[in-house]
Amino acid sequence: MYKISKELPYADKIEIVPAGDLHHGSRNCRLDKFKRLVDWITPRKSTYVILMGDLLDCILPKDKRFDADDKYAYKTIDTLRDELVTILTPIKERILVMLMGNHEHHLHQDGYGDPIKYMCKELDVPYGGYSCYLKLTARPKTHKRPLLLWLHHGWFAGRKRGAKVNNLEDNLAYYDADVYLVGHSHDLWATRKSRIYWGGSRDVIFGNTGSFLETATNNTTSYAERANFPPQKLGVLKLIWQPKDGKCYVSE
Repeated sequence: MYKISKELPYADKIEIVPAGDLHHGSRNCRLDKFKRLVDWITPRKSTYVILMGDLLDCILPKDKRFDADDKYAYKTIDTLRDELVTILTPIKERILVMLMGNHEHHLHQDGYGDPIKYMCKELDVPYGGYSCYLKLTARPKTHKRPLLLWLHHGWFAGRKRGAKVNNLEDNLAYYDADVYLVGHSHDLWATRKSRIYWGGSRDVIFGNTGSFLETATNNTTSYAERANFPPQKLGVLKLIWQPKDGKCYVSE
């Protein structure tokens, strides 16, 4: 597990956008929406992004999910990876960390290398592996505690949201953090719990960070459609952190 610390320029409000499950390389990928997100982030100097993994689809011909009719299926992983580096370059200084997803991990396990680690080197951003802690402070330093995030690409197999919420909230028993974020299931939601301690109480945020991959696209048939995965709302969560008082809010 990786541990990453970042000190950010002070602002009254710092926006943090966790984005993942792009699946670039699939024709069901809404790359246009991802590019619009990058365009929205670019001029906002106090807005940062966490990339949650499965940025690339990484489906090879030997894989049962391979789509022979998909024009993107015959682009090399190197080409798709370099395209994504170009898209992310305008906001590379605002990328807090980049995680590996299960799609990239399968590629790595097959001996083709880790495209996420390569992109991290190209963009000069921290590599978070499959899961990591991310500790954020703001300068000039306030007397409030840092914001601590626990990040994991995700592992949920169930289709019902209640099981996903329970699985994520269970981590409160094992890992201490202010914010717990996962991807992988392509669902988009956030919940809160309050924790009481000797000096008062604080809210803890849990979130599933969404996707840019359509389950069903007109005039196509994807592996997600063949498996009858439920359609998901595309998009991202947004965290708003106020370093001065230490509070953090979440919205879709």
